[in-house]
Amino acid sequence: MKKLLSLPPNLVECFHDIEKADRTEWFCTSDPIGSKLGSGGGTAWLLEACRQEMDSDSDFLTWLGKEKRILLHAGGQSRRLPGYAPSGKILTPVPVFRWARGQRLSQNLLSLQLPLYERIMEKAPSSLHTLIASGDVYIRAGQPLQAIPDADVVCYGLWVDPNLAKNHGVFVSSRATPDKLDFMLQKPSVEELGKLMQTHLFLMDIGIWLLSDRAVSLLVKRSHQEGKLSYYDMYSDFGLTLGEHPRMMDDELNALSVAILPLPGGEFYHYGTSRELISSTLAVQNLVNDQREIMHRKVKPHPAMFVQNAEVGYQLTSQNSEIWIENSCVGAAWNIHQQTIITGVPVNDWNLEVPSGVCIDVVPFGESDYVARPYGFHDTFKGALSEAGTCYQGMPVGEWCAVRGLSVEEIENGHDLQAARLFPVCSSVEELGAVMRWMVSEPALQEGKEIWQRSRKLSADEISAYADLHRLAEQREAFRVKNWPALAHNYERSVFYQLNLENAAGEFARYDLSLPEPLSDSVPLMTRISDSMFRAGCSSSREWLIGNMRMRLSA
Repeated sequence: MKKLLSLPPNLVECFHDIEKADRTEWFCTSDPIGSKLGSGGGTAWLLEACRQEMDSDSDFLTWLGKEKRILLHAGGQSRRLPGYAPSGKILTPVPVFRWARGQRLSQNLLSLQLPLYERIMEKAPSSLHTLIASGDVYIRAGQPLQAIPDADVVCYGLWVDPNLAKNHGVFVSSRATPDKLDFMLQKPSVEELGKLMQTHLFLMDIGIWLLSDRAVSLLVKRSHQEGKLSYYDMYSDFGLTLGEHPRMMDDELNALSVAILPLPGGEFYHYGTSRELISSTLAVQNLVNDQREIMHRKVKPHPAMFVQNAEVGYQLTSQNSEIWIENSCVGAAWNIHQQTIITGVPVNDWNLEVPSGVCIDVVPFGESDYVARPYGFHDTFKGALSEAGTCYQGMPVGEWCAVRGLSVEEIENGHDLQAARLFPVCSSVEELGAVMRWMVSEPALQEGKEIWQRSRKLSADEISAYADLHRLAEQREAFRVKNWPALAHNYERSVFYQLNLENAAGEFARYDLSLPEPLSDSVPLMTRISDSMFRAGCSSSREWLIGNMRMRLSA
C-alpha cells in the first residue's frame, strides 16, 4: 500500500534516508514553492506527482484504480510549533506511552498515525482506493472498526461537545438517517449547533476521508481553473458540496454518495501548537491510570514533563510544569521554570537561565554551524513587526529589540515575523551559548550582542529551508544511544522491558552496547522472561550483523 506524503521542501530531499523508508512504498513531494493550493489542490498535486514518477505511462484514472494509497498532508510552515518546523510536525518524536507494550523508543507521530489508516484501508471496499488525512494529529480507535460502506466519499467523525466542534468542520446528519450526510458545516457557532440538535446529529470532522476514484477525479477537476492548478480546499469547498442538502450547489459533486462513520472509541489529539505538543502527549499518557497496567514505578515530579533523546543534568522539580526536552543537552548549570520546550541543543556546558514561557531551539546549519532560535511558548510567528500585537518571546517585538539596543529595522525582512532575519548562525557551541544567553535572559551581555551583530542571520522560513536535517537526526540518534544503557540499568523506573524488545536488542547490537547486569531471582517472573527474550535477541542480532559484515567484505 503506497504512502504519499506532502512535506516541507527541505524534508523531501532526505526523508527516505532519515526514516529508512523504502522508496517504492513511500513517495514524497512538496507543494510548488510560493503556491497556495489548499488541501484539495495539494491533493491533486501530490497524486499527479506520484503518478508521473511511478507510472507515467498510465492515464490518471487507470493509475488510481491499480492499488490503494494513503495520502498525508504534512507540509506547511509549522509557525505555531517552531521546534519541529524544520523537520516537519509529522516526524515529531512522541514518548513511549507508560501503559503500552511493544512501542519503539524512536517512535514519532508518523509511526503512530499509520497503523489506524492502514487498518481502515484494509477494511475498505475495493472501490475506495484513496485515504486522505492530516499529518499533525494522532487519532486512536479504542474499539474494532465497523464495516465501511461502498460510497463515493466516506468520512470518519467523533461525537464531541458543541464547544469543541465549533472550531472544526462538522458533519450533520438527520436523526432518521444518521449514517448519511445531510450537509457539512465549517466552524459553526454553538448556537447554530444547539438549534440543529433538535432534529439532527453532528460529528466533528477528524480529517480521515476515503474517496472513490470518481470522487478523486472530480476533486482534481475542481482544483484546476483555466487549465491551471489553483487553490481549492477539500473541506470548505469540496466538503460543502456534499450531502442530501449541500450548502454549495455543484451538479457533479452534489451527486456523489456520502457515508459518515463515527470512529469506534475514537480519540483525537492535535499536535499543531507548542502547547498541544505537551497537552496531547499528557492526555495520551493519562488514558490508563490503573497502576497494575503500568510496568515501571517511576513518578515524575510533574505529569506535564517529558524528556526523551536527551542528556539532562538539571534537576527537574514539581515547579517545572509544561516542560518538553528532546534531542538536547540540558546541563546542571541551566535553570528552567515553566512552559518551556527545548529542542536540538548540542552537548554543552552553558550557564543558562531560561525564563518561564521561553523556549530554546537549535538547528544545525551547513557542515558544522548552528542557528540559535529561541522563541515564546505561545508565539505564532504571524503579523507584521510594526504591529503592536506581534509578539516574540512573550513581548512586543519592538520592546524585545529596545531592551537589547536594537531597532525593528535591524531584523525586519518583508512584512511578517516569520520572515524576520532574527536568528544568528554560530560557528561553535561556545558562540551559540553566549548569543543564546543574550537573546533569552541577559540583554546586557556584550559578548552575545557582538556575536549576534556580526553573524549571518536567518528567518524562521530560511531555517526550515536550509537546516541540515541529517545532522539533526544524527544528534537525536546519538542521544538515544546514550539513553539505552541507562534505561536498561534503571528498568524498574523506566519503560525498558515494555518496549519492542526485538527493536531494543537490535539497537544494542548495532551500537555494540554492553548488556545490563543479569536480573536476580527476586525480580517478577514476567520481567525475567522479557529479559531473556531481550538477551536472546541481542545474541541473534549480533550474529546477523557479523554475518552481514563478512558477506560485504567477501563481496
